[in-house]
Amino acid sequence: MNTQQREQVREFLAGLLRQNQDDSALADEDSLVLSGRLTSLDVVDTLTFLEERFNFEMDPINFDQTKFDSVNSIVAMLQEAGITSDHQ
Repeated sequence: MNTQQREQVREFLAGLLRQNQDDSALADEDSLVLSGRLTSLDVVDTLTFLEERFNFEMDPINFDQTKFDSVNSIVAMLQEAGITSDHQ
C-alpha cells in the first residue's frame, strides 16, 4: 500500500471523527474503535469505503473490529489481503 492510499484511509477516518465532533489529532497508531472514538456504524462505513475505494472484500466470518482500530491496523489488513493499488 502506498503513501497516497494510507492518506486516503487517514482522511476518511478523520472525516468520520469530525462527524462525531472529535476534532482531536489523528495519528496512525491511535485507537479508534476500542477507545470509543468510532462507533460500530462508523466501522461499517469504513468497510464500505474500503470495498468501494480499494475493491476490498472481507468474509463476514473473519470480521474483527480490532482490525479497524487504527489507520495502521486497517492498512495492515489491506496489505494482508494483497491490496497494493487504488482500484478507482
